[in-house]
Amino acid sequence: MNGAGCLPDLESFGELITAMCTVRRTCDAVELMKQMVQKARLTPRQVTVMKVMATLRANREIWKAVELIEFLERKGIHVGFESYELVVEGCLECCEYVLAGKVVVAMTERGFIPYIRVRQKVVEGLVNVNEFKLAYSVRERFAELGS
Repeated sequence: MNGAGCLPDLESFGELITAMCTVRRTCDAVELMKQMVQKARLTPRQVTVMKVMATLRANREIWKAVELIEFLERKGIHVGFESYELVVEGCLECCEYVLAGKVVVAMTERGFIPYIRVRQKVVEGLVNVNEFKLAYSVRERFAELGS
C-alpha cells in the first residue's frame, strides 16, 4: 500500500489485475486498471496491459479491449505494439472487421505496423463486408508506411 494506505501501489495493482485476469474476471481487471490510472495516477506496466488485453480477447470482449486502449491513450498512457496486435487479432477472431480497421489505423498513427498476415486479414475482411472505402484507406496507410 502507498503512504496514505488507501490505494495499492504499482506492484499491488499489478498483482491484483493479474489475479483477476487469471480467473477471467475482466470487468474487475478493467475497473482496477482504470482506478490505477485515474485515482492512483500510476502508469501500468506494459506486461499488465497485455495481460488484460489477452484476457479480454480470450473472453471475446473485444469492444471492451478497444475502449480500454482508448481510455489509456486519452490518459497519456503509452500502449505498446503487442497490446494493439492482441486487440486487432481479437477483432479478426470476432469478425469485427470495421473495428479491426479502426484499431489498425490507430496503430499506424503511433508508428506501429501490424504483421503482414494481420494486415492482409484486415483488408480482406473489410472487402468481404463491403467496407471498400475503409479497406482502401487502411491499405493506403500501409503503403504510406512502406509496408
